[in-house]
Amino acid sequence: MPPNKQVSMLWLLRYLVPVKGRIAVLLLILLTTTACQLVNPQIIQRFIDTAASQGEVASLLGLAGLFLVIAAFNQLFTVCLSYLGNDVAWRATNRLRADLLRHCLRLDMRFHNLKTPGVMIERIDGDVTGMSNFFAMFIVQIVGSFVLLAGILGFMFVHHWPIAVVMAAFTVLSVGVMAAIRNLGVASSQAEREASASLFGLIEERLAGIEDVQAGGSVPYVMNRFHRAMRAVFLKGRRAWMLRVVPWNATVVLFTAAVTIVLWMGVRFYAAGELSLGTLYLIFQYTQMLNDPIEQLGNQMQEFQKAKSGLRRSRELLSAQSEIADGTETKLPDGALGVQFEHVTFSYNKGTPVLHDVSFALKPGERLGIVGRTGSGKSSVSRLLLRLYNIDSGTIRVGGVDIRTLRLEALYRRVGMVTQEVQLFDGTLRDNLTLFDSGVTDEAIMETTGRLGLRKWIEGLPEGLDTHLQAGGTSLSAGEAQLFALTRVFLTQPSLVILDEPSSRLDAATEAALQEAVNQLLRQCTGIVIAHRLSTLEKVDNMLVLGEGRVLEFGSREDLARDPSSHYAALLKADRQEELA
Repeated sequence: MPPNKQVSMLWLLRYLVPVKGRIAVLLLILLTTTACQLVNPQIIQRFIDTAASQGEVASLLGLAGLFLVIAAFNQLFTVCLSYLGNDVAWRATNRLRADLLRHCLRLDMRFHNLKTPGVMIERIDGDVTGMSNFFAMFIVQIVGSFVLLAGILGFMFVHHWPIAVVMAAFTVLSVGVMAAIRNLGVASSQAEREASASLFGLIEERLAGIEDVQAGGSVPYVMNRFHRAMRAVFLKGRRAWMLRVVPWNATVVLFTAAVTIVLWMGVRFYAAGELSLGTLYLIFQYTQMLNDPIEQLGNQMQEFQKAKSGLRRSRELLSAQSEIADGTETKLPDGALGVQFEHVTFSYNKGTPVLHDVSFALKPGERLGIVGRTGSGKSSVSRLLLRLYNIDSGTIRVGGVDIRTLRLEALYRRVGMVTQEVQLFDGTLRDNLTLFDSGVTDEAIMETTGRLGLRKWIEGLPEGLDTHLQAGGTSLSAGEAQLFALTRVFLTQPSLVILDEPSSRLDAATEAALQEAVNQLLRQCTGIVIAHRLSTLEKVDNMLVLGEGRVLEFGSREDLARDPSSHYAALLKADRQEELA
């Protein structure tokens, strides 16, 4: 979807199509309510004229009763309008929220690295809420206001056309002024939303790092950042509000002038005997009623500016394109998959490569250990295998197929990865192990967890697999969370498994048990193990040693261990010395 600054509200109207039936009911109630509003002043007119001419009491009581019945129905219809208006708006904009979230989930990691969760919440929910507030009253107040205006002016032309001409001129001028300056506050409202998103991003970021903030004594610094962000929200919000109320202020001035002229004309015609007292009241009442739809249009003009700024930001978000283009190939060879890196160069930021001309090959069923200092590019290798990022140059093949030609779904179905950070979701233990895949049986879960040493722990829980876990993994120890992540991957029965620091969060005893389980699980697939602890790599076939993004050496683990001049042998020696110390 190409970016378009001149956004048309018609783009959002397509979300109203699925609720067109409710909109039809809403319009019917709206017309009924408008009719009630127009009829009641005429009942009062007849009541006044009847009373002034010494009419029958029965007629007056009848008119009073009719007025009360219509007023009661009008209030009932008003409540229905408000309910249906909000229902239609939220049903429509919730589809937009879903589209925004779905689109963001498909964007590449470069995009998500630049956007904090707080910012994304504001973009997906906050901006759409502004649109929802507008559409909640769009039909009720915008359409209703024009219908009411047309009715008032129509009746006035029937009763007294000179005054009706003045009222019509006021109406046309007010609507014209609001239309001419309808976009006055859109840019400022957009800046206000951006400032609000930055504030939420700051709060989310600091809360996520609360331990470091408190331990480092950084609370004053964080509060200073917070106050500056809040000041930006206040200043931009004030400017946006001042610009948004300009249309409303303009209509107030015009209405004051119109009322003065209409009342002067009405009193003059009444004094001349051309109008009855009831008709004079009717003119006054319709003049006051005329202000209501004009004022509603002014208020909705403010909501329109906020909605349009949110719409621009939503269109901007939907126009963001992932740099990861999906391929067309869907088939990979059966069984374990081989891996080839051919002269791969990659950088997170242009001009600063983290991998330089990396080449190596791993046969199906082999196990590769990757070691190197922090920042050497070990984790980047795993991210590239899953196409979380695009490479700058070179080729990566899985099962002999260039991963750029593969559909991402086909790649993810056959390749699994356990990262250093384990994400647990708010849900049952079963949901967290299967990632909400109902096709995985409880028998498969218990068999896999049995290999990893978790089965007894699960069976000891009062609710077993139905035990509820909290988001973030606070209900599990670090080791349990790591074992859960391993279970999650192996339940998908992958043909290539990447383990990024699988034992980094485990004690020595748990690591030994885990290593045996991993050895069993890797028998049916190719494995890549990234580790700092060399003991984790005792069962791998080949070693890849990285340094500053370059291949320092690649070869058989046993051969490299026997070669005293190899980098791997030096690492083994340093590791033994550390254990002895």
